[in-house]
Amino acid sequence: MHFVPLKSETLAATQRLAAELFPSEREHQLALAAALAPAEYGRFYGERGLASVRFWTAVHPHTGEVGGLAGVYGYEAEPAELWLAWFGLRAEARGHGRGAALLDGIIGLARAENRRVLRLWTTDESEYARALQLYAARGFTAEPWPALPGETWGTLVLSLGLDGRPAPAWAMRAGKRELCGRELPQLVAA
Repeated sequence: MHFVPLKSETLAATQRLAAELFPSEREHQLALAAALAPAEYGRFYGERGLASVRFWTAVHPHTGEVGGLAGVYGYEAEPAELWLAWFGLRAEARGHGRGAALLDGIIGLARAENRRVLRLWTTDESEYARALQLYAARGFTAEPWPALPGETWGTLVLSLGLDGRPAPAWAMRAGKRELCGRELPQLVAA
């Protein structure tokens, strides 16, 4: 698979894949479109305090089929950090080192931009055990995060220091917003 920036030609296929990989979430649909047309999605950026949203897709070199995606959110209040969002591969693409290659590419991008920290959130559900192993192998540290109403799983914030220093704990950050890409509590309650 080749890892390429999201394009308008692959938007619909990437949105379908995101819906398959993250069926209980909705934000990825807006985030993918907003990455391609920031001016049209000013409300999306403004409500979340975003400076940037970017996505890459894993595309099969012969068929052009979208087999994976990874996004990064940059927040205005945290210019030294990026959040990995909507990172995943189709089941048949897993187990061949493609996820590791995609993650390494995102880590390399964050370092090239002189970011200090890369963060993400995930859950402790068994279906994410392999992903958690991948993150741990890359040096991410995990901290538990409170559940939203109705959640029955444990949420984890994972952080990676990119400049040779440990990443500061997310819980210690002043003025932090909702976790990147996570449903806002008022939407969950509704």
